[in-house]
Amino acid sequence: MTSRISRRQQQTQLFIWKDLLWVVALLLVVFGLRQFVFTPVEVHGASMDPNLQDSERLIGLKFGDPKRFDVVSFHAPDADKEYIKRVIAFEGEKVEYIADQLFIDGEPYTEAYLDEFKKDLAKETYFTEDFSFLVPKGGLFVLGDNRPISKDSRVFGAISEESITANAKFIFWPPSKIGAVK
Repeated sequence: MTSRISRRQQQTQLFIWKDLLWVVALLLVVFGLRQFVFTPVEVHGASMDPNLQDSERLIGLKFGDPKRFDVVSFHAPDADKEYIKRVIAFEGEKVEYIADQLFIDGEPYTEAYLDEFKKDLAKETYFTEDFSFLVPKGGLFVLGDNRPISKDSRVFGAISEESITANAKFIFWPPSKIGAVK
């Protein structure tokens, strides 16, 4: 009888060690992914309304070059916090807004993600004030979607690509908004 109990105890201990090893391995994989592949991003404020709203949480990738109109988080050049904005232009490009139309190097671009805001504007009213900006070497020009209130490259200038902490790809909170970032 004693040998049976000890064999059961040995099997139980073996199962416990296997389970423990599995949990430790899983935690190491999750930790590694969190450190090198993705990071959570939280939206603060209304500068990205209506596409991203205050307190929404996103998953951002920590690798890869941003593309035009990607949403990125970065170290704020004028404060000790993170901003989240949309990439509009890259080094050497001339960004202009004329009569609420975006131009990059003279070519017009459509920003469908602003349609919800623009539809409610009175005639002859512009959502984005006219401006012109030449993006310096190594810089990115970023804008918030809520242009009238956004503090972005129109205020603090271009940001460096090195200041980007994540390229936001997926909304995971609140549950009603789960899905890809527009």
